[in-house]
Amino acid sequence: MNKKFHFLDDGGEMGRLMREKDWSLTPLGEPNGWPQSLRITLNIMLNSPFPMFLFWGNTLKSFYNDAYRPILGDDGKHPKILGLNGKEAWSESWSDVEPMLKIVTEKGESIWKENLMVPIFRNGQMEDVYWTFSYSPVKDEAGCVSGVLVIVTDTTEAVLAERRLKESERRFREVANLSPVWIWITDNEINIQYSNRALLEYVGVENESDFTGQVWIDVVHPDDLDIVFKGFGKAVEDESGFTLEYRVKRKETGNYEWFKVLGAPKFEEGKMVGFIGTAMNIDKQKSFSDHLKKEVDIRTRELADSNDKLEAMNKELQSFAYISSHDLQEPLRKIQMFSEVLMENEFDKLSTSGKVKFEKIQSAANRMQSLINDLLSYSRTDTEKRVFEIVDLKDVITDVKNDLGDELNHKHGKITLLKSCKIEVVPFQFRQLMYNLLSNSIKYAKSDVSPEIIIDTAIVKNAKSIDSSLKNKKEYVQITITDNGIGFDEQFAEKIFEVFQRLHSRQEYVGTGIGLAIVKKIVQNHFGVISATGKLNEGSVFVIVMPKAQ
Repeated sequence: MNKKFHFLDDGGEMGRLMREKDWSLTPLGEPNGWPQSLRITLNIMLNSPFPMFLFWGNTLKSFYNDAYRPILGDDGKHPKILGLNGKEAWSESWSDVEPMLKIVTEKGESIWKENLMVPIFRNGQMEDVYWTFSYSPVKDEAGCVSGVLVIVTDTTEAVLAERRLKESERRFREVANLSPVWIWITDNEINIQYSNRALLEYVGVENESDFTGQVWIDVVHPDDLDIVFKGFGKAVEDESGFTLEYRVKRKETGNYEWFKVLGAPKFEEGKMVGFIGTAMNIDKQKSFSDHLKKEVDIRTRELADSNDKLEAMNKELQSFAYISSHDLQEPLRKIQMFSEVLMENEFDKLSTSGKVKFEKIQSAANRMQSLINDLLSYSRTDTEKRVFEIVDLKDVITDVKNDLGDELNHKHGKITLLKSCKIEVVPFQFRQLMYNLLSNSIKYAKSDVSPEIIIDTAIVKNAKSIDSSLKNKKEYVQITITDNGIGFDEQFAEKIFEVFQRLHSRQEYVGTGIGLAIVKKIVQNHFGVISATGKLNEGSVFVIVMPKAQ
C-alpha cells in the first residue's frame, strides 16, 4: 500500500487493519484509486469516538471504526467482515437491513430508528440486539449516493433494564393492590403520585388518576391536618422517616377512623424527590388503647390507695419492730431473770411437777427470745442502710469460726476453706449470711459423725447460664458450702428458704425456721442467687452466686 494516503494513518486497530489489508484482491482496488468521498468519509469515521459503520459502493462493502468494534463482540464477525459485501457480512439480518439501505441509496433519504431489534451473530451465537441508529447517504463528487454511513448505539442493556423496571413496577402494583395496608407515594409537596387499591377503596375513588395531588386533604380530619403538614415538613427538613397518627374519613360510612402512617424519604441521584409509605387502620386498637388508658387510670388510683395502705402497714411494722426490740423484750427478760432466780433459790422446794413446769417456762422464754432476735434480723436486712466494702472471704470465715468455736469443739467439727477471694459486700450482712449457713451445717450434723464443712470459691463469667436474672457482662463469685450432715429431700430445696419452714421437729433440732430465709434475703440484697441440693443422710450443698464487685 502506498503510505502517502494519510486518511488511513490513524484510527487505532481498524486503521491498522485497513492499512494491512491487500485491497488489490477486492473490486475496490488499491486505496490510491479510491474516490475522494470514500477517503474523506473513512478519515472522519476512523477518528470519531462514536460507533460508525460504512456501507460503500454497489455491493455495499463494509467498513467500521474502533468505537464500533465492541458491538461485534468476540468470536463473531470481526475482523473478517472488513471489506465484505453487505449481504455476505450481514446474512443473518439482511432481510431487516436491506430495505432500510434501499431507502437511503435509492431515494437519498436519511432514516432514524430507536431501540430496533435486529439479531446478529456475535460471541459465538445469535443474539437479539437492540439498536438506536441513523442511516445517512454519502454522496460522491457527482452528487450520487455511493455509500451509507451508519451512526449506531447498542441499546440492548438499556431496553432490557427498562423492561425489567416495567416488570418490577407491574409486580409492585400487583402486590400492592393485594395488600390490605395502604401503600402510597408522594412528591416533596405531598402530592400523591401513587395509591394502592386498599386506599382508593377506603376513600371511595374508582380510578387512581382521580386521587392525585393533594386530594387527600379532603379526607383527613380537619383537626389533624396540622399534624400531617408538620410531620411531613419536619421529615423534609431532617430528611428522615416519620410515624404519624391521624383520622381519615371512610367514604362508605362517613366516619373518621384512626390510621398509623409510616413514611420514608425517596431519593434519586442523592436528591430527595418525595416520600413512600404505608398506613394501617388502628381504630380498634386506638379505641382499646383509650379504654385501656381509662382502666390504667383507675388501677393507678387503686394502686396509689394500696401504696398509702402499704405505707401505713410499713409504719405499723416499724412500730412492731420497735415493740419487738424494746417493749416485748423487756418483760421477756424479766420472765427469764425471775425464772433463773426461782430455779437457783427455790428449785429444791418445788415438786417434781413444778420443776418440769419451770424448765418448760425457761425453754419457752428462750425460744421466744431467739424468735424475736431472728425476726428483727430478717426485717433489718431490708431496712438497714447498705454500705458495700471489699472484704476477704478468709477473714470472714475466720471470724465466724471463732464465734462457732464451742459448737465445733463440742461436735469435733471442722471447717475448711479451699480457696479464698475478695468480694464487695455489706460486711455485717455477709458475715451473718456465712454464720447462718455454717451454724446450720453444724446444727444438722449426724449424731454419730463429726461435721465436716468445705467452702470453695470460683469466678463465674457466664452467670446467665446459672440464672436468667444474672448478667453475663458482670463478673460473679460462686461460693459453694458442702457438709456431711443429715441432708434433706430434694423436693424441699426451695421450701427451706421460706420463713418459718422447718423440715424437722423442734424436739429434734432447735431453731426458729428463719435462719435460711435471712440468708436468701441477704443474697438478694447483694443482687445474687442461692440454691441448695441435698440427699438424705448424705449431706447438703449450698451454692451462692454474687457479683464480685457492685
